[in-house]
Amino acid sequence: SAPVEDSTTRAMGDIGNAIAAKKEQFETWMKSQSAPVEVAIVSAGGALQGSVLGYGLGAMNKTLEAQAATMPGKPPMAAQGSFSGPPKVLALNLAVFSAVQGGLTLAIKKYRGGVEDIQGSMMAMFGAGSALSLVGAATGSKTGAMGGEAPTGAVGIATDAVRTGALFALLNGAFMKVGQMFTGKDSTTDMYYAHGTAMLSTLGLEKYEKNFKKGLLTDDCLLLLNDSALQEVRIPPGPRLKILNYVNATRAQMSQQPMSLAIPVQEEPRQ
Repeated sequence: SAPVEDSTTRAMGDIGNAIAAKKEQFETWMKSQSAPVEVAIVSAGGALQGSVLGYGLGAMNKTLEAQAATMPGKPPMAAQGSFSGPPKVLALNLAVFSAVQGGLTLAIKKYRGGVEDIQGSMMAMFGAGSALSLVGAATGSKTGAMGGEAPTGAVGIATDAVRTGALFALLNGAFMKVGQMFTGKDSTTDMYYAHGTAMLSTLGLEKYEKNFKKGLLTDDCLLLLNDSALQEVRIPPGPRLKILNYVNATRAQMSQQPMSLAIPVQEEPRQ
């Protein structure tokens, strides 16, 4: 069985290295593109991720509502705000939110000469929050972006968009400030390693956080981790085994909850 395990490990390592190489090639190609093209690609990627996430959350909402409806004496759950509702509506909302947030973050960074800080993040979040409010109004949502009655009239819609954008920006800035206060680190940089840092903290391996950053093992690399990648960032055998066991358990859990990658099409307004 040992030779089989070794060959499987090598095969997984080869796949991980191939994916990492493709990712590096894509990032190199992206850097060679003009700023508008790069922003458009990032926005499209954000829209795809947001739609998949939104559809999954919407399906979960439907399941919870169906379960609640079978409970005696339990009033029906009322969908409130842009982060609730049926799958296709929520998919559209999160697609727009993610696309605007990702695109604006990159556009602001480019405009400011590569600077990434709380101010830039808050500006991007303001735009994303405003877009979320506007898409709800455009699709005839019965509630406002943050719940309550839907705004009416041009002034009401514009006011709700500004208010929602400001709320998202302020909350984002507050969370990032609190993160800096407790960690003494720049949250705008560490946000790319948030899940990896949480994993290392759970395993009691916080001391290897700098190894992850040195090797640019950002959150989107976590499920691709293999023994050779961890060796390259100089993590010892014992911690490597703990990390790989955690990653393999996460992969197994995700494989038991498959999600369709189809992009849903928005139907007639319903909420």
